[in-house]
Amino acid sequence: MAKKRAKIFESRYFGLVIGALIIGSFLLLDAGTNIFSRLNTKVADLHFVLKSLATSTSIQEGVSIKAKNPKISDDLIIVGIDSRSLARFGKWPFPRSIHANLIDSFSRIKNQNDRENALFLDVFIIEPDRKPADDARFVKSIEDSKRVFMETVLEVGISDYESYPKMLDRQETLFGRTAPFTKVSGAWEDVPEFLGVQAPLKPYAKAVSGYGHANYTQDSDEVYRRQALVAKFSEELEQIKLDDLKPDYRVDGAHYERLAWTDQFGIIHQIRTPLTAESIAKLKSEMEKSAPPVVIDANADGVPEEQYYIVRKYRDYFVPSITLTLALNYFGVAPNDVEIKLGKAIVIPHPTKLNTATGQREPYTLVQGKDGFDAEGKLVKEAPRKTLDNIEIPINENGEMLINFMGYRSSASLDGYQTFPVRSYAGYADRVPGPDPETWPRTKAVGGKILMVGPFADGIAQDEKPTPFGLMYGIEIHTNALNTILMNNFLHAAPYWLDALILAALVLALSFLTSRFSTLWSFLALFVTLIALFFSITFLFEYKSIIIDYVKPAIGMIVAFITIVSYRAMTEERDKKMIRATFGKYVSPKVVDQILEHPPELGGVDKELTVLFSDIRGFTTLSENMTPQELVNHLNVYLSAMTDLILEYGGTLDKYVGDEIMCFWGAPIPQQEHAILACKCAIRQMQKLKELNEGWPESKRINIGIGLNSGIMTVGNMGSPGRMNYTLMGDNVNLGARLEGTNKQYGTNIIISEFTYGLVKDHFVVRELDNIRVKGKNKPVLIYELVDCLDSLDPPPLEKGDKR
Repeated sequence: MAKKRAKIFESRYFGLVIGALIIGSFLLLDAGTNIFSRLNTKVADLHFVLKSLATSTSIQEGVSIKAKNPKISDDLIIVGIDSRSLARFGKWPFPRSIHANLIDSFSRIKNQNDRENALFLDVFIIEPDRKPADDARFVKSIEDSKRVFMETVLEVGISDYESYPKMLDRQETLFGRTAPFTKVSGAWEDVPEFLGVQAPLKPYAKAVSGYGHANYTQDSDEVYRRQALVAKFSEELEQIKLDDLKPDYRVDGAHYERLAWTDQFGIIHQIRTPLTAESIAKLKSEMEKSAPPVVIDANADGVPEEQYYIVRKYRDYFVPSITLTLALNYFGVAPNDVEIKLGKAIVIPHPTKLNTATGQREPYTLVQGKDGFDAEGKLVKEAPRKTLDNIEIPINENGEMLINFMGYRSSASLDGYQTFPVRSYAGYADRVPGPDPETWPRTKAVGGKILMVGPFADGIAQDEKPTPFGLMYGIEIHTNALNTILMNNFLHAAPYWLDALILAALVLALSFLTSRFSTLWSFLALFVTLIALFFSITFLFEYKSIIIDYVKPAIGMIVAFITIVSYRAMTEERDKKMIRATFGKYVSPKVVDQILEHPPELGGVDKELTVLFSDIRGFTTLSENMTPQELVNHLNVYLSAMTDLILEYGGTLDKYVGDEIMCFWGAPIPQQEHAILACKCAIRQMQKLKELNEGWPESKRINIGIGLNSGIMTVGNMGSPGRMNYTLMGDNVNLGARLEGTNKQYGTNIIISEFTYGLVKDHFVVRELDNIRVKGKNKPVLIYELVDCLDSLDPPPLEKGDKR
């Protein structure tokens, strides 16, 4: 039989070890790869879809109303360049005079206090129009409006070195409209840089009220979920030969200057300052290995006259996204007042909002809850409002914010689904008032609102991008990002320690259950936990805007369940084979099944048991009357009958020694009535022997003696590692053997000791025989002849045996 395994490797304990190993490996895998983060983005997409499921209330046949989402700002309107606009103005791009008409349509109203807060044009004006007059008209409308914002596109590299100085000049002009951020803390050197830019024409750059970049971050699955609210635009100031770099070389870190070099794969590596002789030596070693050298071969003879490596000096400008620029304008906060804490938050101090009725700015407040209305629709109770002293936008180390998308893409149709209100570009651009103020309308009903103007029809400028809600026009992605800021409705990733704690708690809890309970109950626990965890995280995502890692604990629990069940199957199957091999010869199959359900502690243990010895009287005479073969066959009939009764009464067969039988009760499965079962079996054996003798001739009849004793005995696997026996040892075992032989002296068949009698006296008829001193015992023992049973001799229902 196999050597007993260490306790730690028992499934009930090793299951927790497996759980701990899974937790550790998952945390290491999460730290070294982005596997889990990729999967979590998919789960987050599902959370978005679930939270957007709005319920409608039917008010009459065919008519229903949908409650307004309190997390969507009332001050955002999409002015979509839709199919109606294309039908009205023709092929895209429209003449720039049409854009001028749109701007004039909003700026030319009598009540100037009821103007829009801002008008963002998601239209690129990079090249001059074929009609200079249209450009002039467009610029004039922007100047008159004083509320138009435009965008740039940042490029990782410089796509056109010829036009780069021109684009850089335009960007410098835009800095005069919206200054770069100056309060940037954190690892700003490591933020990905943009070296190129596509900026609007310089007259437009001078005329606009502000600008921002329009770049979005595309995740590995090509879905747009984040926007870099702060991007790093880098201007190269100087190229320095590596050999000319000295420890006294200085860069102005206060104005975001830095040194960097580029390897052969185009990857930019930052150079930490201040420089030292050691750091320069290390830099030379790295660049000689990985950087492409500059080779000078003036006469083209293949032999370079000079070869050196380049270090570049940059000045970084931290520029806002267009959505952040619009938000700062809305809040009345200048970029110089904004604090950028990379990896933590963008802090917008003391936001305010313009009251269009009074023309004054007031502290910015958000509604907490819903207004109360009476049956007639009159406001009876205003929802409480919360004044925001600061707005803190959570960002990662690259300045990126997760966009809290509010729903599926909006429809340009008035009767279609709309997450944000959408109005047709043509509805405004086609009805522009003239220059005479007397002819202007009183209002356009967009007081204090931000107008997001951009393509909203298929095929315009390839402006559809994949989002968690499917394809969405770029202008609506901007609107979702801006709404996230205005409503202070940011998605906050749970702290790392909380995700790790949830992972550890759930995996260890499931490991505990799986290692100690049945596979079915463990699977049900796993299933319920996965469902409960998912909906709990969905609830927190919807109502608290908290993102909790679902993937690691979910996969961790599944892996733990499968691993532990597999481990149990392997080890317990081996244990079952061992138990069947060990006990299958000694006990009935039903008892073996009970042992498999409740495995005993293997090894020597002390237990209260009852042992039975039986032996044939006159065996020598019997053997003389038969040939060896006849004797073996005759004994097999007898031993089979006696053994069947032992197993039938729940006994454990220990061994045969010639014609002697040794068996016991109370192990390996505990039996409360072990003495009663043994006595019943002894009486039943005598009855069975009588039946056998009646069918045999006189010369083959058998007479036996049986001795029983109860007490503490050592039971367990004994022997060598290569050959063991499950047997008994101890003085009480020896006493049982002595009592069997004592039957000869008293002419009896069954003798029990006083210890067994004490356990069975109310159930059997006995006759007191004597008070004897057996060999090896100093103290006399009172013995009894077992005569009959007062109860039924029916064997116990072993399938419902005592499992205590």
